[in-house]
Amino acid sequence: MEKDYKKAIKYAVKVIDAWLPSKIQYDRIPALSVGIVHNGKLVYKRGFGFADVESRESATPNTCYRIASISKTFTAVAIMQLAEQGKLNLDDKIYKYFPWFKAKTKDSDSRNITIRQILSHTAGVFRDGNTPHWANDKFPDVAGLQKSISKATVFENLTKFKYSNFGFALLGEVIKKVSGMTYDEYVNKHIIRKLEMGRTTPDLTKESKKWLAKGYSRPIPNKEREAFHHVPTKAYASATGFLSNVSDLAKYLSALSLKRKVATPLINKESKKEIMREYWATGEKDESYGLGFAIYKIENRKIVGHGGGFAGFITQIALDVENDIGVITLSNTNDSSSGLIKQGIFETIYKFADEKSKYIEGKKISTQEKYEGAYRSKWGDEIVVGVDANLVAFSPKTNSPVKDGTLLKPKGKNKFVMDSKFNFDSPGEFADFVFGKNKRKASKLIWGSTPSERIEE
Repeated sequence: MEKDYKKAIKYAVKVIDAWLPSKIQYDRIPALSVGIVHNGKLVYKRGFGFADVESRESATPNTCYRIASISKTFTAVAIMQLAEQGKLNLDDKIYKYFPWFKAKTKDSDSRNITIRQILSHTAGVFRDGNTPHWANDKFPDVAGLQKSISKATVFENLTKFKYSNFGFALLGEVIKKVSGMTYDEYVNKHIIRKLEMGRTTPDLTKESKKWLAKGYSRPIPNKEREAFHHVPTKAYASATGFLSNVSDLAKYLSALSLKRKVATPLINKESKKEIMREYWATGEKDESYGLGFAIYKIENRKIVGHGGGFAGFITQIALDVENDIGVITLSNTNDSSSGLIKQGIFETIYKFADEKSKYIEGKKISTQEKYEGAYRSKWGDEIVVGVDANLVAFSPKTNSPVKDGTLLKPKGKNKFVMDSKFNFDSPGEFADFVFGKNKRKASKLIWGSTPSERIEE
């Protein structure tokens, strides 16, 4: 039976709108911008919290964030474009493009490193060179890459997965060498402007600095959260330099779709399949890596995408290839649950799609809005959302509101049976809504035997 993802997303959005305003407060995330793409359209976009906490500037779908290692996906697309044009081969050895690479790497294994191996993080080269740029914000230029290359190889190539920003910095130089343009010029012309991504740049510029949210440090005991300075990444732009927003990244995910023939052709379908093919297990649970893209599963669906971490930013893009559903979560602190929120959004969509008869089929509760809202007891908060025939209740702290929530099934006037997968909760018991003088909204929720008071918005 074909699943109704359009309807599932509709109900997921209602849950997300109730969940994330509180979730980011519990997780101490200053700002979060979220997008959902379906069949090439940005069907949901919203910002939560503050892009600038001090000035109380609200986050929006157009707020820009450093997307860090999501930059690697752009670099992979650029390499595939050049391969399609016959300007390079994925199995070309790196030293073909850089005489200094061959001169400074003495062992034969290093000289056998290829573009494909770097794209798939199987070249065995070190993660970040030998400069402390993640600490002092002074990213190296090309000369800096050359200085550190003699000690680049940590493991023999094609023996294990080893993530490498340094390798992708080298790929930026390959693009420059082959195209006759700087890396910035190439990706701007052939990806960014092609997709009309008006608030995306491959590295920090004077203009893009004005668009960028403040990036904040992780919470540290007895210390206020720090706002980091924005810095350019120089030779590391192809690994970690990009900044973008929800609206632009929605266009990018749509262009990567395998489903729609009308997708803007950044690369052909065979190239897309190649970058999304599993090359090596990363060591993370059920995750592999392709060419510039991570590959994993959520609720038995294949997901491709990437995360990014920069000083003050944690970001995620992900695409359900088969069902053409993309999720974007961008946050402005480097201690963020952005990745878990992305997963929770997918799980919420899939829960409504897979268990439609359980959650949303049946006679609609005509006055469900009178039950909806947040309720608080000494033990925690509970958010209640109506999904037509039933209600769903969940903690605002949860990472997956429907999967880990409680289904409330109508059973008499203002009374609902609790359906929870957690046997230490109160499955089979009743949730009763109590109304005071204001009959339009419940003032109290009695959960089994424990009362909670409505939190006034």
